[in-house]
Amino acid sequence: MKKITFNFSKWALSIIFLFTVYSIDAQKSMRDHPLGNNISFLNQLQSELKTAEKNNGKAKLNLSVSTQETLHGIINYQQNKDGILHIEGEIQDQPHGSFNIKINDSKLEGNIIFPQSKKAYVYYSQNGNAYIKEEDINKVICVDFHIPKSFFQGKNTAHKNATVTNITSLQSFPGAAGCLLLDFDGYVVPAGSGWNAGNTFTALPSGMTDANIQEAWEIVAEDYRPFNINVTTDENVFNTYPQNKRRRCVITPTDLPSPGGTGTSLINSFSSSSDLPCWVFTLSAGVYGKIVGEVASHELGHTFGLYHDGQGPYTYYGGNGNWAPIMGISYYKNVTQWSKGEYSNGTNHQDDLAIISNTSTNGVGYRQDNIGDTFSTANILVTAGEVVNAAQNQSVIDHTDDIDMFMFHANGGNINLKVQAAERHSDLLLKVLLYNSQHLLVASYMGNTTNLSDPITININLAAGDYYLAISGTGEGTPDTGYTSYSSLGIYSISGNIPKIGVLATGEKILDEKESTIVYPSLVINEFTVDTKNTGKYEMKIFSSAGQLLQSNLLSDQITQISFSDKPPGKYFIVLKNLKSGLNVSHSIIKQ
Repeated sequence: MKKITFNFSKWALSIIFLFTVYSIDAQKSMRDHPLGNNISFLNQLQSELKTAEKNNGKAKLNLSVSTQETLHGIINYQQNKDGILHIEGEIQDQPHGSFNIKINDSKLEGNIIFPQSKKAYVYYSQNGNAYIKEEDINKVICVDFHIPKSFFQGKNTAHKNATVTNITSLQSFPGAAGCLLLDFDGYVVPAGSGWNAGNTFTALPSGMTDANIQEAWEIVAEDYRPFNINVTTDENVFNTYPQNKRRRCVITPTDLPSPGGTGTSLINSFSSSSDLPCWVFTLSAGVYGKIVGEVASHELGHTFGLYHDGQGPYTYYGGNGNWAPIMGISYYKNVTQWSKGEYSNGTNHQDDLAIISNTSTNGVGYRQDNIGDTFSTANILVTAGEVVNAAQNQSVIDHTDDIDMFMFHANGGNINLKVQAAERHSDLLLKVLLYNSQHLLVASYMGNTTNLSDPITININLAAGDYYLAISGTGEGTPDTGYTSYSSLGIYSISGNIPKIGVLATGEKILDEKESTIVYPSLVINEFTVDTKNTGKYEMKIFSSAGQLLQSNLLSDQITQISFSDKPPGKYFIVLKNLKSGLNVSHSIIKQ
């Protein structure tokens, strides 16, 4: 008898392999359903529209989402313009189900959304072919955003009551590359807007007071401060921007786009070529500035491509200590910032800052850093007499690890400076370091970790000489007890007094030497001039930006021209010592 052997292990492996291949293919077919190439799918849609059966006067359209399932749509809006077919409508027998399709010869985009069953499909094209795939609804549209607790809605969250300005023309960064409009005064939503299954509707005014509108704007302005973006309440300003560089956020009690919701937004819509708005619903969110501002920043964040920041099984993370992520639930915390999920068990590790500033997808980028970040590139602190004015010494910490350096001259004695972040709802925990002319640390200061808007006060007695302020953002604790410096970003200003009268060791007061000497021009090509105004003889020393002594001269004449053609481009310091008083004064020049 012939003996038959059976290799069970090989048979089992073969079955497992075939099952695995089948499962992968089946899963792929469920996720990515081909619709033909773009042109054939476009022709198919146009053909169906011509012969479509009518339902109460509206055309019906079959929408294939897989090899096993076809949905039945009712068209509420259609437009065929400039080679682009745009159709929107509702899904038959599916409450609040809607679809939105835009297609031309080379590109397909759109979605089918079922908010009640939390299901979504996305239309897309790749290599000239058209597809539809089922997608996590949280990667398509903002759903189930947490409704604020009723006891919190009337709570005064501002640490300082600001003076209410003209709330119809607020701007955070005039002339920026992109624009976000906070629309509080009502909006007629046109047909084909991407909302309400393509039907037009009217969103009512927000019902907010001017003070709450201003507070909401301040929050959104601070959140988007690092970027080349103008947050405005002025529709005329908004309309000067192209459609793919602007986005409207409608603040209204009319919650038709998401009934019963706090807010909603379609994800990755900022650079869309249509005016697709996002939403804050005051019917659920309330009319208080803190909450409305946090919801608006969150929904606008979705338009740039951001997903929800969750933790473990929870879609929305409420933060820890005083901190919460903007893309989580940030209503109840004083410190709210962009995040990359550095805390434990984070569900989303998107780099929020990198995504918003991505010029290839969103087209705006970071704002330009206008303050030097080294000793050699430090900006001169602007003074008027003894006064350091905040309006003339204001800037933004605009990216992680950004350092803004300022140089000033002290005449000996006490100085008093204030470094102030945004006066309320700051995102920036300030860190300020004071250095002397040898670049040695003199003093360090840190902001209030529970209220980032509290100013840092510098009240210190300094010997005569040049000094530097290094301003940056910092964090507090760990990602599980506080936050890192990742998104400790925002606006700040420097103000105070630097006395123009110094004090000698004998107690005799003398005038600031800088007032009686001039070095010009500040931008040097071949030579510069020193004018001592006949106040005596001076010893002049020239230092490199690194502090290396390059040249020393005795100046006896009132006006002396110094050749500088042999020096390489860069920043230099000219130190003049009055041989009578012994006081030094420093000027800086730039060799071009």
